[in-house]
Amino acid sequence: MKNNQSGQSTIEFIFAFSFGVSLVLVVFNSSMNHISGYLAHYATFMASRSYLVQDSNLGNFSAESSLNNTLVKPTNVYKAYKLSFFDIPDSAFSINPANGDITNYYKVGAKTVFEKDIDILGKVMGQKKLNLITESYLGKEPTRNMCAIRICQAITGQTTCNVEMDITLFDDGC
Repeated sequence: MKNNQSGQSTIEFIFAFSFGVSLVLVVFNSSMNHISGYLAHYATFMASRSYLVQDSNLGNFSAESSLNNTLVKPTNVYKAYKLSFFDIPDSAFSINPANGDITNYYKVGAKTVFEKDIDILGKVMGQKKLNLITESYLGKEPTRNMCAIRICQAITGQTTCNVEMDITLFDDGC
């Protein structure tokens, strides 16, 4: 019986090469997931900051009127980062708006929820996906109209304020 081992090194090379390539692809994809996650977090943060300072300055003493067109600017800020290049859809972005309820102002901001593949081939780690969430709840300060409503209510004691009232509003931080 002859002990012939020709071709043994070829099989070992194929096994080692496939393991090495798989490891490199997993590390590469993990790096891409980290990069896309950081970029999504930064875009969400910048959109949240944009929403934080948005105010339409309508002087009609309506809490909702000053918050109406405030979602357009943060959405445009988020879309400016072109996250679709990293397979993060624009629909993953959402804003938790300020509804005029003062008790929820600390939960106001932006959120992005998206999924990424763990590995490129789907053979090393399976077909599992990472569920990634980034939130930026900076808390929105009350708008100028909300301040005007509060000050008007403090001065007049009424629950509704008239636009024609001849009063000077002094904003001391509302």
